[in-house]
Amino acid sequence: MAFLSPFLLACAAALAVPLWLHLRRKRRQTPVEFPSLRYLKLATARMQRQVRVEDLSLLLLRLLLLALLALAFARPVVRSTSHWLGAQRRVESVVVIDATTSMGWRGPDGTRLDAAKQLARQWISGLDGADAVALWVLTDKLEPVVPVPITDRAQVFRMLDAITPTEGSSSLAPVFTAAREWAATGSLSRKELLIITDNQAAAWDWPADEFFRHSWQRSHTSLAVLAPDELRASNISVAAIEWDQAALREGAMLTGTARLVNCGDAAASDLLECRIGGQTVLRKPVALAAGGSLELPLALPVPALDACVLTGEVALAGDALACDDRWCFALPLHRAFHAMVVEHNGGIGGGMRAGFFLTKALTAGGAGKVQAIEADAWAKQATEGVDAVWFTGGAVAGADAWEKALAFAATGGTVVVTADAPPDPLPKAWPVSAGEEVSLPAGRIATRLLVPKHPLFSGLWSEQTPFPPLPQKTLRRCMPAAAGKVLATLAGEFPLLVEVPHGMGRVLWLNASADRAWGDLPLSPAFVPLVQQLANARQLAMQTSSACWVGEAWPDLTKFAGSAAWPAAADGSAATRALHSGVYDAVTNSGQVEWSCAVNVRRAESDLRPLEAAKLQAMLPGRVATGSQGLREWREASRREVPLWPWLLGSAALVFLAEGWVSAAAAKRRIAAAGGAESPTGQARRMKSIVRIVRDKFYH
Repeated sequence: MAFLSPFLLACAAALAVPLWLHLRRKRRQTPVEFPSLRYLKLATARMQRQVRVEDLSLLLLRLLLLALLALAFARPVVRSTSHWLGAQRRVESVVVIDATTSMGWRGPDGTRLDAAKQLARQWISGLDGADAVALWVLTDKLEPVVPVPITDRAQVFRMLDAITPTEGSSSLAPVFTAAREWAATGSLSRKELLIITDNQAAAWDWPADEFFRHSWQRSHTSLAVLAPDELRASNISVAAIEWDQAALREGAMLTGTARLVNCGDAAASDLLECRIGGQTVLRKPVALAAGGSLELPLALPVPALDACVLTGEVALAGDALACDDRWCFALPLHRAFHAMVVEHNGGIGGGMRAGFFLTKALTAGGAGKVQAIEADAWAKQATEGVDAVWFTGGAVAGADAWEKALAFAATGGTVVVTADAPPDPLPKAWPVSAGEEVSLPAGRIATRLLVPKHPLFSGLWSEQTPFPPLPQKTLRRCMPAAAGKVLATLAGEFPLLVEVPHGMGRVLWLNASADRAWGDLPLSPAFVPLVQQLANARQLAMQTSSACWVGEAWPDLTKFAGSAAWPAAADGSAATRALHSGVYDAVTNSGQVEWSCAVNVRRAESDLRPLEAAKLQAMLPGRVATGSQGLREWREASRREVPLWPWLLGSAALVFLAEGWVSAAAAKRRIAAAGGAESPTGQARRMKSIVRIVRDKFYH
């Protein structure tokens, strides 16, 4: 006999309670001063003997009741093939197949997923005709391909054969959560849960101990966790690639570091290659010690490409688990931006005007080309191929000019306006509210980045490299629009930079002037990089959408390539998640590639070492087995295990009734021995009668 909840045997300590009460119990007797009455003493002695016998019986019954309840709470099971005990009940089984990345490891006889499918088929074939079975598959999420147990074996086998290797990653937590809910459904059938997995340590990286102690113990489900084999799997993986540049320029050098990990118990060697555009541009031999890692520097020339993204992969020659042997990448290629500066009428030509400083900053280092126009020419100016339009103070000449600027932003462009000389009144969708000009004390004013990881600041300023103080002497006190977001502040309370999304583009508001009217910002070392970052905002926003993990949602294209779409799902519908590693293109209806995304497998799946069997068995309220032999042993054991606690609870109910009957019978006998009187008045009356009889006998 075994116990499913042996810790509840501690309830047997309650047996001491009735025993203690019995030993401390004292019957209250009222002494009566009377002459020697031999017959009355004999009757009293006989009654005391009966009471002692009855008290012992009640004590034994109460101890038996508590013992039966303690045993029932521990949920004992016995092995039996007798039909009357319930060993041959109908069975409802749920078979769970682990199809995550690690199950794709290939051994001498095929992948572990192939072995898992064969074991599942063996288990299902051994069920009786009346038994029902469900089939669940674990990928990057739990997929119940046969949600509830059914008796149609052909359908279950079809769904089993359709299971293919995936590159997902998930713990076993959703499996047990769903199984607990299934086990809670009312049914007279015996319930069995079979999970076929490689027991990778990452799959048990969740609070399993607490779950099994508190949540699973009431499920009354027979559980087995089955490993496909006992082979010690070795694996080398490209754990990560860290590039030194977030974006590239043609002709520059792409530098970074490749981190390789050997998860096996033996030293290994391999060949590392880097491929760009299908061509191998780097090849290095590598050697790793058992359980060791290696960081390898990379340096690649950036080729000339007619694309907006540089794509490629860093890969090993390959081993038994191929999907983690490569690391795909997609790095944005910086092209020279085209900016347009719109100045107020008559502003072009002045050596110290805003357009002068902006033009110098935008063209510094060959970052881009600039076209300067006056406000009157903006209404008829073509904006094809323009990335950003910068309006200096007073350049927004009316609502029509602003409507055209918003239309330009809606198509993906960037509109930048400065705080000096805003239009009066403010047009619709202006990024900030109207406000007054405020004079600041002389000197450099502290700035603070509220969103340090914003693409506009990435690679230039951060918490370690703060944005420098600015030599401002005037700014505007105002509030951002409802859709606006303050990215940086000045003097701790004034917004310095506000971003308002508009369509696929954005409107940026800078609380400064582009000339020296409000301070010496144009002479500050932060002016040139800030101006170039603002003009290049669209390309910077796209950098954050070039990589994801398998199972994650595709990057949102609506902000910069709304007409493009990622590859469709297998059934032709629009795909919402990346399901396989590789480099994928977002293509428009006309076939133009708008963007690319690199998808990689989560590296937690690379460590194939299983959780220790002893640790797993101590945690699980079931059996841990391996291969076909372990499956057969569990089947034989589980089919003979019969729960005893229903019988114990029934016996406890009978003992409770017997204790009540004995207690009632004892009370009746005590009343009968006392002459049927229960009240003190009746007892006193009978005592007077006895006294009168004795007095008459001895004195008359």
